[in-house]
Amino acid sequence: MQTEKMMILKMLEEGKINAEEASRLLAADGSPKPRPAPTPSSGHIPNSQIPPSSSGSSAPGSSVDTMTAKFGAFMKDMEPKLQKAGKFVVEKTAGAADYVSKSLASRTPHDAPKPSYQTSPAPPPHPASPSSGIEEVVEIKVAQGGAELNLTGLNGNVLIKGYNGDKISAKIFTVAKRAGAKARLDALGNKYYLSFDENDFERVCIDAFVPEAMFDNIKAATNNGDLSVSTVTTHFLHAENINGNSEIDGVSAHNLTVEASNGRLDVKNSSAQVAHIENFNGPVNISKIDIADMKASTFNGSMDLQVAAFNNHDNYRWHAETSNGKMNVLLPTYATLGYHIKAHAALDAVKLGLVSMNYIRNDKSFVEAQSGNFDSCMKKVVMELSTSNAPLIVN
Repeated sequence: MQTEKMMILKMLEEGKINAEEASRLLAADGSPKPRPAPTPSSGHIPNSQIPPSSSGSSAPGSSVDTMTAKFGAFMKDMEPKLQKAGKFVVEKTAGAADYVSKSLASRTPHDAPKPSYQTSPAPPPHPASPSSGIEEVVEIKVAQGGAELNLTGLNGNVLIKGYNGDKISAKIFTVAKRAGAKARLDALGNKYYLSFDENDFERVCIDAFVPEAMFDNIKAATNNGDLSVSTVTTHFLHAENINGNSEIDGVSAHNLTVEASNGRLDVKNSSAQVAHIENFNGPVNISKIDIADMKASTFNGSMDLQVAAFNNHDNYRWHAETSNGKMNVLLPTYATLGYHIKAHAALDAVKLGLVSMNYIRNDKSFVEAQSGNFDSCMKKVVMELSTSNAPLIVN
């Protein structure tokens, strides 16, 4: 019976069946149906709740029934993201050019850093498309007070770097489907954005230097290319990438949201009050951050979480989760810092290497422990960590 359940779960993981079909097969097998996951309000992967064991204990177990419910809820939440990723792949990958012009436009700004555009591998060119695109350097002055920035690309890189100035200085590279099509850097009131009709283009890339602290709201997005946002201070930052590597570096935000898939995701040297970080089909590397409330997850990838210090807040609450990938967590220790850690490796083992911890539970796959001086510590960190099919290590 257990073998049949594992076969159904493996088919679901490999994409041979969907969550609904898996649920019917499990029901026919006599297994309980997975609980549906609540619909997320913010678009991020919700914290999976592990059902209590048959003995009535509230601590997570490692049974196949537990994994069935958890995986079913996870896949239900991932379904709209899979549909979105599929739509991009079908609609956007065909026909992009494989050659990027190396010449600079004649209008190079003198009072802003010079963009350093780097190309990413492009899909094979469409027979009807030109063999090269158009590259243009543009600039626009940003007015003071509550500005918003939205730079969204198509089948290529979106690179944003903050500097100490008051102008957006950008290099825009395009491959058009029709003559006369143009992508522009526009302003409407206090909103600054890259404007184009995606039906007119095979590819739109932008490499932009922007004022580092003049935008209250920044959105950066692309597909089939790299995404990078660095050295900016803002209230809200939303970064989204499909089929490419993503990097957030040197960002300070009140609310940070990063959604990526089919590539590596790096978040480093950054701070926030609240952060939602998720990746699908790729590793997540998080280092040198200071975030009070963080939720980080990856599906089909590993996670490395390295923290140098907890400086900006007195209380931290983190939830980190991987599926089909190991998790390594490296934490600082000092007298005024206390931890309460719950770590669960559903089908593997947990290793907790922190010293001076009092263990509430210490099993092979589930550990709950708290620093001996937790109640008197000036800074408190509460962490919930979980993996499936891979080990979980905290040092």
